[in-house]
Amino acid sequence: MAADVKKGIDTTKNAIPFEMAQIPGPEMAKTYMPKVIGAIIRKAKRPLLVVGAELFDDPIMFDKMIEMGKMGIPIAATAHSVKGFVDRGYLENVYQIGLHPLTANLRFEDWMGLDGKGQYDVVIFLGIYYKFANGMLSTLKNFNRNIKRVSIDRYYHVNADMTFGNMAFTPDDYHAAVDEVIAAMKK
Repeated sequence: MAADVKKGIDTTKNAIPFEMAQIPGPEMAKTYMPKVIGAIIRKAKRPLLVVGAELFDDPIMFDKMIEMGKMGIPIAATAHSVKGFVDRGYLENVYQIGLHPLTANLRFEDWMGLDGKGQYDVVIFLGIYYKFANGMLSTLKNFNRNIKRVSIDRYYHVNADMTFGNMAFTPDDYHAAVDEVIAAMKK
């Protein structure tokens, strides 16, 4: 059941690594409310939205990501997730790239980005299979500290800077939380 919109969705609970065998090290992600994450994204100079094939399990999320793309945020469509954007007729600001090459490029502060305009300052992750997202977040955590790592995925990501808690079993609340992020980005 979705929470009252005025109260907001509490995304700070259940901050346990999705895979219990994960060893995060001394620095672990903090959970934040959607409005705070939205404000961080809104203030970013060069945000990048990285999405993956797990969006096909929750197709509503493609429309939410398109809404973010229409706000000027470039979208890195990894794996075959680009098909979801093609099917919806939205290709503006969408770049198809593999997760491994994207991770390799993001490590370097002098990388000029997918659009050639410079490195990103905030990278937002969503819909990437957990093991892959964890590896990417860990790489950025250890090799490029200038990028703020934000996860608006339905799982707690220990190697992000900012993340939601685990919301895997509450899809209505998860959708409402992402809507709150988007609403905060528009203010």
